[in-house]
This record gives sequence, structure tokens and C-alpha cells, in this order.
Amino acid sequence: MHRFLRPIIASAYSSRLVVRPGIRHLGTLDDILKIPLAGGARSPQRPAAPPAGPKPTAPTGRAARDEEISSRFVTYVDAEGQLHGKSRLENVLQQFDRTKYFLIEVDSAARPPVCRLFEKKALFEKQKASKKKKPVAPQNVLKEVMFGWNVSTHDLEHKLGKAIQFLEKGNRVKVDVVHKKGQKFLDPDTKQKVVNGITEQLSAYKLAKKPTFVGHNCIIHFEK
Repeated sequence: MHRFLRPIIASAYSSRLVVRPGIRHLGTLDDILKIPLAGGARSPQRPAAPPAGPKPTAPTGRAARDEEISSRFVTYVDAEGQLHGKSRLENVLQQFDRTKYFLIEVDSAARPPVCRLFEKKALFEKQKASKKKKPVAPQNVLKEVMFGWNVSTHDLEHKLGKAIQFLEKGNRVKVDVVHKKGQKFLDPDTKQKVVNGITEQLSAYKLAKKPTFVGHNCIIHFEK
């Protein structure tokens, strides 16, 4: 080892260094100290980044939003409805106040999917209002059954069967007997017989209003 550290003497007639054949020139001591020792300790390596966790998914029945959006690129629409075109999702998520807005996927079938910015406060208020909304009472729902004066016996039974289903649910029912284009006009007595047959088959239910003739048509209201 000492012969490698022995200084190299320059010739009096030349400024070049004399290097013995077969001997490695190591330069200065500082250069030697910079050479890593064989089998010695290596410089510390940067620790590997922990593996990314699973991407969150939207609950059933709700559109994907923010990191739940699976596409890397989206067609971005801001809160004012301004279209910004194709954008990288991670860049879009950095452009708005995450405490005030959600980026929601509104058209997942598009390529790339269309995502729009929605204010969180407005969404929460809408959800709150929908929970408070009372369901419509069955008796406030009016169902309509319609058929022509020349209806066949089979079709009449089917139509009135639907009316009975509605009435059993508590709905009000309006029966419209109408003159259809191309049908033969019936005389008033025949029409009255048809109306009487309808009220007789639905006699288990209340006749809310007397049958009303309007032109060539007749309207009959029933309720439970």
C-alpha cells in the first residue's frame, strides 16, 4: 500500500509526470479517499415510497366524486357551467377549494367522463329537503283508465280490473269512455247502457261524481 502513496518525481528536463508501467495512478490523497472500498459500506439509499392504498369507490346509488372517479382524464365543467375540455383529474382536483366543492361525475359513459363542480352546501341542503319531503297520500293520486264505446267484453274487464287495483291502493280513479276515430257513433241510450254497466261492475266503490257527458265522451269518477 505504501508504494501507491509514494510521490512521483518529475524529471528535471520534462514537466510530465513519470508513471511506471502496470501501476495505477491514483492522483492526490483526496482523490484516493474518494474511491469507495471494495465490499465496504454503500451510500444510504432513499427508502421506497409506501404502496398506494386502494382507490376509494362511490357507494351504491351515488355518483363518483373527487378521488372516487376512476378515469385519469375528465371533461371538466366548473361551477358556473364553463366547459374546460379534457383535463387530467389530479390537476383538476388541485384547482378548486375542496372544502366548498365536490367534483362529481355526471356522465360516466362519455370518453373521457364528464365531471362538474358542485357546491357542497347546495347539495347538502337538497338532500335535507328531500328527506323532509312527505310522500303523496294515495287518495291524492288520480289514476286514469280510458277505452272506447265499442270496447270488447274482454278489454273492458281488463281495463276495469286495472281500475280496481288502483282503487284498492287508495287512489282515485277517473274512467274515460271516449269516441275513437273510425268507430261507429252510438245513440244516447246505448251509451247510457255502457255507463250503467261500468258503474255496476264497480259498485263496490264510491261514485265520487255523477257520470258527466262531454261531447261524445263520458267521464266517471270513483274512489274507495
